[in-house]
Amino acid sequence: MQYHSKPAPDVPKWSALLVEAVNKPGMIMEAYSAFHAYSIGNQILALVQCQLRGLEPGPINTFPGWQALGRTVKRGERALILCMPITRKVREEVPESEGENSERRFTSFMHKARWFAISQTIGDEFTPPRLPEWEAERALAALDIEQIPFTDTDGNCQGYATRKRQIAINPVAQLPAKTLFHEAAHLCCLRSYVVLSP
Repeated sequence: MQYHSKPAPDVPKWSALLVEAVNKPGMIMEAYSAFHAYSIGNQILALVQCQLRGLEPGPINTFPGWQALGRTVKRGERALILCMPITRKVREEVPESEGENSERRFTSFMHKARWFAISQTIGDEFTPPRLPEWEAERALAALDIEQIPFTDTDGNCQGYATRKRQIAINPVAQLPAKTLFHEAAHLCCLRSYVVLSP
């Protein structure tokens, strides 16, 4: 008597997803360009405001930016203020003998309240698919790795690892399982390096 096991219908075909991710132009890179790359000054400004208001720091975006990602800003939330460049054109009058009028551009900076941290939004939380005989919590416990909240203001950062054997995964990461494997691998490689180094 032979038994044939069939894969569960809700288990994704990982090999097909990997082939699509590698071959479909732009699929992987979309994850790293979904958010604006804020300057160091604006990141510090956002972190200070989050700390003063008691907000959990995290990726920041505009109201329409969060809507495009399937999240909405909670009612009554006040926007974070960032410094943004405003480019303006000035026409320079030139005598007719010298030719056409020319345009000159200059940039000024203004502080505007248009941005919200992810903790100021609501939306469907990502629930990773359960794989048979594998659980992220059990794997992290076996590797002595702690998962902590993601507090980086750069929404394009998918995750990070710390030297304290901690990893953080962006709550709006495009491929959270891949990012978890990637960040855990950093810590496993670091431990191997420390053990093997003289």
